[in-house]
Order: sequence, then C-alpha cells, then structure tokens
Amino acid sequence: MRRRGFIFTFDAMLSLLLITIFVSSIVVMSSNNQVYSTYIRNQNKYVAEDTLTTLRTASLKDLVPQNVIEEWENNGTLDLELVNEGMSPLDIVSTYWATEPLYPSKNLRHKAEIILGYLLNRTLKDYNYELLINNYTSPYLRKVGGNYSQAPDVSPATLVLSGYAYNQTPRGYMARAYLTKLGSKENTYTIRGGYIYARTDNSNQEVIIKYIVPPGDIPSDAQIEEIDWFLEPAWVGSQYEVYLNGQLIWSGYVDNNHPLTDSDPSGGLQLIENFLPGQQNVFEVHVYRSGYDGGEDGAQYIKIRYRTSVPSTLKFPRRFYFEDVTATYPINVWKFLIIPGLLRSLNIQVSVGNVSSTEPITLRFVFDTEVSVSPTSCSYDNAHQIKTCYWSNTTISNTLSSNGYSYTQISGKWTTIKVSAGGNWYHNPRIHLIKENSFIEADYAVGVLLTPYSIDITEPITAYTASNCDASGFPGFCRNIEWTFNVPSGAIPLWVKFQSPWLHSVERNPSQRLRIDNPLISPTYLYCHNGDGYSGCSPSNPFTHFAQFGYATYSFDYAYNPLPNAIATGTNTIGVYLGPGYWLQPQNGHGELTYVIQAYAGYGDVFPKLIRPGCNGYNITYYWIGDANPHYITAGESPYCDVTAGDLLANKTTYAVDDAIIRLFNNLGGNGTSSEPLLIELPANVNIDFASMGNIPGLFEPIQITLRVWRES
Repeated sequence: MRRRGFIFTFDAMLSLLLITIFVSSIVVMSSNNQVYSTYIRNQNKYVAEDTLTTLRTASLKDLVPQNVIEEWENNGTLDLELVNEGMSPLDIVSTYWATEPLYPSKNLRHKAEIILGYLLNRTLKDYNYELLINNYTSPYLRKVGGNYSQAPDVSPATLVLSGYAYNQTPRGYMARAYLTKLGSKENTYTIRGGYIYARTDNSNQEVIIKYIVPPGDIPSDAQIEEIDWFLEPAWVGSQYEVYLNGQLIWSGYVDNNHPLTDSDPSGGLQLIENFLPGQQNVFEVHVYRSGYDGGEDGAQYIKIRYRTSVPSTLKFPRRFYFEDVTATYPINVWKFLIIPGLLRSLNIQVSVGNVSSTEPITLRFVFDTEVSVSPTSCSYDNAHQIKTCYWSNTTISNTLSSNGYSYTQISGKWTTIKVSAGGNWYHNPRIHLIKENSFIEADYAVGVLLTPYSIDITEPITAYTASNCDASGFPGFCRNIEWTFNVPSGAIPLWVKFQSPWLHSVERNPSQRLRIDNPLISPTYLYCHNGDGYSGCSPSNPFTHFAQFGYATYSFDYAYNPLPNAIATGTNTIGVYLGPGYWLQPQNGHGELTYVIQAYAGYGDVFPKLIRPGCNGYNITYYWIGDANPHYITAGESPYCDVTAGDLLANKTTYAVDDAIIRLFNNLGGNGTSSEPLLIELPANVNIDFASMGNIPGLFEPIQITLRVWRES
C-alpha cells in the first residue's frame, strides 16, 4: 500500500457534473462578486477603525518624523502653549477644536487640518478617504480626487472623544500609558515544507531539499530554547541525511516519520549550537528510497522556539517561496498556501536550472479538479541552462474564472498549488528548482493595522482528543481529532496553522470534514468532502490530504460564504472528521496560533486625581505567564512609590495613572496579578511611560470623529 498520493475515481456523477458546470460557474461567479464586495467593505471598515485607534492612542512623535515636528513647532502649527508632541494626533485636534473660541487669532482649526491631512495622506496612501469632525470636513481631510459618492463600498468608522468641552476651561485629569521597550517574549518560528518528490533509483540520486530561514526572520538577540525538526519521507522506509548550515546533524533510516529535538544549547543534536540568530540558516535534507521516490510528503516541519526583546517580529509575507530542490529526475512540488486575508492578485514565477529550453514547467491549482494554468511567458538563459516561467495575475485569474473558480475560494484559508519541472529522464548535472527565483507573489487585505506598539506572538496548539484510531500497523493514526486553543483577552487573533502526518488507502475516497466553533459563531464547517448525511455539510469540496491546513480570523466556510469571526477571544475548537481510508497522527503534528497585542492604552475617563500623593511614578510588582515569580517594573519618574498590580486594580477609579496602567496591562493579556498574569515579560528598567492631561472637564460635550475609507475600483 502506497501511503503518499491519491487516485481520483470517476463514476456516473461525472456526467451530471459536466451537464451542470456551466450553470454552476455562473452562480459561483455571481456569488463570489457579492462575497468580494462584503469582504472589501469589512476590510475597509477595519482599516478605518484601526486608523482612528492609532490616531487616538499613538503619540504624534511616534507617527511623524522629528524634522516635521520641529517645523510645526517653529511655525506654530504645533502650539506648545496648548499641546505637545507626546499627545496623540486626535488629542491635539480635539484640544484645538475645544479651545478655538478662546483663541480666535491662533487659527487652531486650520492647524488641526494640517496635522490630520499630513497623517491621513501617509497612513492611507493606498485608499481614498474623508474625515469629518462634528460633520466638518475640508480638502485637507480628503484624498485628492476621491469622491465617496462614486464608490461601491464606503466603510465609515466613528470615534467619540470624551473629555473635551467646547468653549470651556478644562478641569480634571486623564492619562495614557504605553510600552517603550520589551523585556522578552516567547515566540515560535515554523518552516512548513511541501510535498516534494522525484524518482530515486539508488543512493546517488537522492533528492536534496533546502529549507531556508532568511536573514532577520529570527531576531539577532534571540535566545534559542528548542528546535524541533520533524522528518517524514514521501515513501515509507527512506534513508536520510540532515544538515544545518553545512554541519551533519543526523543520518539514518526513517520508516513512517522521525522527530529530532534539541533543547540543550551545549549538547544534544547540535541544532541550537549551529543555528545563527539574525542570519540566514539552511536546513538541508538528503533523502531517497531506491526504486521509488525520494523526498518529503508535506507533514515535515522545523519549529524554532525562542525568546527575544524585539516587540514586532510579525511579517505579512507577500512572497511565498518554493523550497530549493535538486534531483536527477523531474521535480514535483505541492505548495500549501495559506492566504491570511482577502486575495486580490497572484503572480507566480518558477525558475529551474540544468534543463533545456524545451523541457516542461507546469502549474496547477487544486480545487474539485486540478486546473492547469499555461505560463504567460517563459525565458531561457542559454549560458546557465536556466528556464524561467512566469504566470501573471491576469493569466491566473482568467484561467480560474473560465473554470468556475475565483480568488475568494483561496482567501482566508489554505489551498494547494502544484509545480512540475523537467523532462522525464535522467539529468546530469542535477535539475535544480531555484528558490530565490521561484515564488508566489500575493497581494491581499488583512484588515490589521500594525503600529509602533504592536507585539506579535505565535504559540503552539497542543491540546487535542482523538478517536477511531484504527489504522492497522500504524499506531497513533486516527480518523477523528479535535484541537482546542484559547485566545487571550486583549489579543487580536490573526490565523491558525496545522500540520499532521497522514495516511491514505489509495483505493478509497473517504469523507473529510473540518468544523470550527468559538463563542462568536455556531459550529461551522470550513471543509466538506463526501459530507452527505451531515447537517450543514455538503459534498462540494475536493479531496485533500490534510497534511497542512489553516485559516485566518476572517475566513470562509465550505460553501465560500464569509465567516468574519472564524477565530475569537476565548475557547476555540477545531475538529477534523475522516471516513474509513484516511487517518492523521496528531501526536506528531504541529498547530500554532498567531495573534497581536497592542502595547498602549489611550486616554481614558476623567478622574479627580492624577497619581498617588508623593509619587511621580510607580515601582510595580506584577506577574507574567512565563513563570510563577513576581516581577518588577517602574513607570514614570522618581520619586517612585511601591505598588502591586492589585493595588493599581483597586484604585483605578480614583487615579488616572492607575487606570491607564491597568488598561495597558489588559491589552497585554491580563491585569498583572498572579491570577491574571500578562502574556509577555516586561523589562526591569523604566519602560512604561504615561502622559497626562490636566484640567480636563468633568462635564463635557463629546467631539465626534468619522473616517470614511473606500476604493473606487
């Protein structure tokens, strides 16, 4: 029984499919246009809301270059008698708006327009926009040439600024707090390999695959805590040699799969010792099975657990590179692609060395059927025998559309793209899939605005239950698996990704269902194959191998209906249910959740007192989730008063600074007490700054800010 690959069986249903495909295509395209419009509207709304949040909470000095601030101070745009660069832009604008009648000669409204116009133009350069302050707008507050009346989808966001009274002298105190440094966070970096294989008649024809960590993907200050390297061959019973940066790490025979784990920085497998944080790192496998295929089957991964003081290590990749592969026979690669948002365009390039100009390079998308896409163009470097083929967005989208598919069906969750390269004969020198020139270039909307205070965290998902573990001769392979994970309060979830060893009896076409559940949605199927007889699940999705799957917070269900809360705060459940003939091995799999926390808290309510008497700052005792020990951090300036997170919590209704720090702690995932620890560790030196505003009114008429964001095309 061959474990890798699968065979599609066609029966009488094919006739019905051919009869209905034309009508279905029309319905799908119409439905996808509606889905796209809904998604764009939601994404634009998220951008508008995040932009207002940033303008409300981040200080002006963190958003505007210092030379511009100095120019504004010199010409009076930044009136230092009323405001300063430590205030947020909307706090500055609201102060100008509230006090304009008191200082008519200062022309404060125009100064507010200049500041906001500069920031909106920089922040929303890819969008059309219009901002209104109490229904007032001007050319400074609109994108030049933008007209929201001509836009199909306009997404407004509104923010009410309390604490300001029009034409009144202020009274009272407000405060905001923000993190300027990070002590450390624990994070995970994962390399997920595709299904990569080529014919290997003997040990001299081994397939060589390089998994490369680009420079800077892991910070240079990273302390590597553990490296897990999971091997799973394309065929059972393969021979391996594995290297890290040219150093042999391990060699041997692998039957089903083999984990390599190193958590000892001065011993063990020498993975940690040979890894170079901040630099390029090359993990390399040599694998063959004589008379069969060499390679790996899509369940392989490399997981690097590390600790760093760098707050933001998150990247929204726009290029998804293929692995670097060499072989003596044609190379086949299945790229498992998880798009973390609404896909707008795709461009693909594949470059192959040591081939002739006539040897084929093919590209296919896997849906209910495989859709082949012909290259837009191919070129050949005769001097180096390199053939490069390119697929433009127009070529890809038109081909998918003509086959009844669209980008909606690969937005917010996983898809498979297959590439084959080379003629079906022995190659000497070895055929080479060149990583740096072979990639999928994707443009997509994620709906998340990263700020100078964004901290990203990727953590493992390990809790699961399993049943129907009936794969004879293959222990631990099960047909029903449910994973659970928790999204902490204050976190903005982005996506989850899973990977598992898989087993398939090729003569069977088993049912496959993936269902999710969380506090904001009812149980919903993201995937259904052969799902007849199950409520809310129809057999509309293709067969897949489930070696890798994942989805974003804004995703789509199995019928491609929008699902905006696929991940939510609280307990989330993911269930994979498989029919006879297909199994996964969860104990050797890997799941992970990626989310963002914002390390700031903007101005809150008005309080009678700013800070405790005799204090200019606090020496705070708090707890974080990494251990059970008390930790200490200072905020503000000396003289410091000793307080605990519990003290701040108890007095946050009295002191503006206490309230601001607790709200900052809430954004970091807890309140700093032992019962609700923070998600990250804070440094021991002074790193929480707070900015206060005195004489803020206790009774006030709020100022309303509305931001409209749209695209006209």
